[in-house]
Amino acid sequence: MNRHIILMGLVVLLTMLCSQVIADEKTFSSPGIGYIEIRSEIEGARVYFDTLYMGYVSGGSLTIPVDTSVAPSWQNVRVEYSGYAPYAGPFIQTEPTKTIAYLVNLSKTTYDNFGIVKFVSDPVGAEFFLNNVSMGATPDSGVLIAYTVPRGLYAVSARRPGDKPVSDQLYVDDNALTTYRVEMVPSPFGELQVNSSPEGGDIYLDNRVVGLTPLKLTGISVGEHGVQVRKAGYQDWVANVSITGGSMGSIEAVLVSTPQPESLPSCSPVEPGKQ
Repeated sequence: MNRHIILMGLVVLLTMLCSQVIADEKTFSSPGIGYIEIRSEIEGARVYFDTLYMGYVSGGSLTIPVDTSVAPSWQNVRVEYSGYAPYAGPFIQTEPTKTIAYLVNLSKTTYDNFGIVKFVSDPVGAEFFLNNVSMGATPDSGVLIAYTVPRGLYAVSARRPGDKPVSDQLYVDDNALTTYRVEMVPSPFGELQVNSSPEGGDIYLDNRVVGLTPLKLTGISVGEHGVQVRKAGYQDWVANVSITGGSMGSIEAVLVSTPQPESLPSCSPVEPGKQ
């Protein structure tokens, strides 16, 4: 029997017996099953392990269960789509019950000057950026592998809600695997952008004036804070905001004009003798 047919049968059997994916929640019945998540901006891109067809990208990703209790028989992961150059990169095994994310953005030319970046974060869930372009967030394994990164020097950063952002530089060489690892630490401060309509309102943070709208406030301690915006001729705008460490919130104060008191009708004075 053809080896590829046998392998496909094993994959289907593992999928049926060992795991389910229901509403994005994984249910495991075997500790040896892990997952490879293929992410791509090309809807319908076809995914192969070597020459074995595994499925196609839908909704931005394709999740494939694999048996981690044995050495992988595949050497490469291949992604292709009509009108794009097919890409093949090394297969990197995941861990039991964990997901490794592969990011593969196809090119219409070649991959001669492309490299691979392995992003690793602790804790998981950090979003990585190259030149302010998101590469995505690390899944539960803490590992995200970007396969098709053009060679060059990048500004790299990692962000995670509640943690201090990390910024650095990263050089990606062609035909090479570069690992970039970060350890995220909680941030005691956050930021807040305060806008108002109309502009020019006095901003009070916890009853202390800090400037005029629009204004970006930095170094705000994590937690609940009171914000007021005051402007002559308008009613005070008041709100409570929650500040998250390492991130920036935003509020928009729509100021309502103060009602003007109605004027009383005037009475003409009456001259003496003219009544």
